[in-house]
Amino acid sequence: MNTQPIWVIDSQIDSVMLSKLPTKNKQILELLEAEGKQMAPTYNDVVCTEFVIKVIDSFEPLSKIEKNDIRIITTENLDSLVQNESAVIKGVKTALLKEEKGIDIVKCEDVRPGDFVQFWNVYQNKVYGHCGVVFNINANKTITLYSSHPFTDGFGKQEYLWPDKIYFVRLK
Repeated sequence: MNTQPIWVIDSQIDSVMLSKLPTKNKQILELLEAEGKQMAPTYNDVVCTEFVIKVIDSFEPLSKIEKNDIRIITTENLDSLVQNESAVIKGVKTALLKEEKGIDIVKCEDVRPGDFVQFWNVYQNKVYGHCGVVFNINANKTITLYSSHPFTDGFGKQEYLWPDKIYFVRLK
């Protein structure tokens, strides 16, 4: 399984669910619904990591180091980093926790729309990663993200089968 979406979603977050979210998560979702397409007009303009950086930068300015953490800039072997669950491959989670700008989310039941995610799949002995903002989660089955992806040629809501490795963080 690589990081290809299985579906494109065209729905909105339920107003009851929205009312129960942390304030920052609500603000993130409102930004994405209003300006997501302008933030990532095409995938060639804005890949998934740059999309996540733009979203976070709208609320909390990121340093060059934090941006590179989200971009997963490394000269090390990616396959072994993913296999060993190195901090490097956790991307946005590592960036936000390192400078105490994020709240670590370990349990799937604690994930909410508006949280950030980095995930990885191994397909034919090659690793594929993707990141975005959680729209919906059906733990161990599917996850739906706001993200930038070739499938939607930039911004969209894409549903994925549950990945091999997944990491969540909430912006403080």
